[in-house]
Amino acid sequence: MKQISLGSVYISAKTKQYVMQVLQTKRLSYGPFSQRFEKKFSQLHDCQYGLICSSGTAALHTILAALKIRHQWKEGDEILVPAITFVATVNVVLQIGLVPILVDVEPHSFTINSELLVDKITKKTRAIIPVHPFGKPAAMKEITEIALQHKLVIIEDCCEALAASVHGKKVGSWGVAGAFSTYSAHLLATGVGGVITTNDGQLNDLMRSLINHGRSTNYISIDDDDVVSSSQLSTLVQSRFRFNHVGFSYRLSEFEAAVGVSQLEALNQILKKRQKNTQFLLAALSDLHNCLQLPQQEKDQASTLLAFPVVLTKQALANRSWQLNNFMLHLESNGIETRQLLPILGQPAYRELKFEQDTLPVAMHCNSAGCYFGIHQALSLADLKYVSNIIHNFFT
Repeated sequence: MKQISLGSVYISAKTKQYVMQVLQTKRLSYGPFSQRFEKKFSQLHDCQYGLICSSGTAALHTILAALKIRHQWKEGDEILVPAITFVATVNVVLQIGLVPILVDVEPHSFTINSELLVDKITKKTRAIIPVHPFGKPAAMKEITEIALQHKLVIIEDCCEALAASVHGKKVGSWGVAGAFSTYSAHLLATGVGGVITTNDGQLNDLMRSLINHGRSTNYISIDDDDVVSSSQLSTLVQSRFRFNHVGFSYRLSEFEAAVGVSQLEALNQILKKRQKNTQFLLAALSDLHNCLQLPQQEKDQASTLLAFPVVLTKQALANRSWQLNNFMLHLESNGIETRQLLPILGQPAYRELKFEQDTLPVAMHCNSAGCYFGIHQALSLADLKYVSNIIHNFFT
């Protein structure tokens, strides 16, 4: 039986070469590869600054913490969040004392429904977090217009949308900052890791401080005091243990950065293979349109699918044998790894939040009818044909 995983890490000769370089230099903390990774990543997303950190969750947490400091947000202020997303999007809002307000999603893209935003805005609303799930960008043009009209901040959750764009503009460059993940199952996989993109220099400095325990940004890298005057050296020495904020230990090592640089250099190859796999499955499963809602390419978008999300149609669900649990168990028992469609509603951790489920019908339906599986670059044509056959077998 074949084993079809959700993701795969791309390890090339360059990856091994760069990691060996790190070992040979004995420089494991923030250094040349970290700086290269930040620069290449920010350029890829048309941003002036890039900040590496320990995870996509850390990236989101750092952005929100920095904005709370900047804007002096109060405990209980509200952040609009889509009702379909990974739990980290909601968790970081809660962890800094703010309130997540769920907004229902679009039925085909699973992105926050921009037409529902205005009704959710109150005097306490401070920001919108559009998520780009599975690499499909949210309706950023419409969201930006609403944010400007209501003086709200946009924080993009791009953890699943590396290099995606909408209306010719890269994700991570629409809002004040964007959060990306380089976790193992993602498009660019460094094992663990995250990246923040921004065009705001002051916010960049604040976030870099927070990632490094709140340390003064006069001294972040051990290279900062290599070539300085005597007067500058005195300032740097004093800055080494000066902490301006209550920060976090969200740093990333040179190992992950080296892996990230090697994968950025091969990114076109990785994305082309994933796109080819996506197109094959769309064609192979097209005859099941009465049973499965397949991913769609939205107008004016360049999506970079992280995985292959499907939703059982109402026609399929009318058959008692074709329920989501049965479908996922059928795939799993045949070696195809699956996940539910990023459910927020019904999570035990959020029981006390009492989300208004009756205002979130699309998310509710996705919870009971949606899941996803892998389309990564390591899958062969034989693997994809196997996935198609297993899915077809379920509906026969």
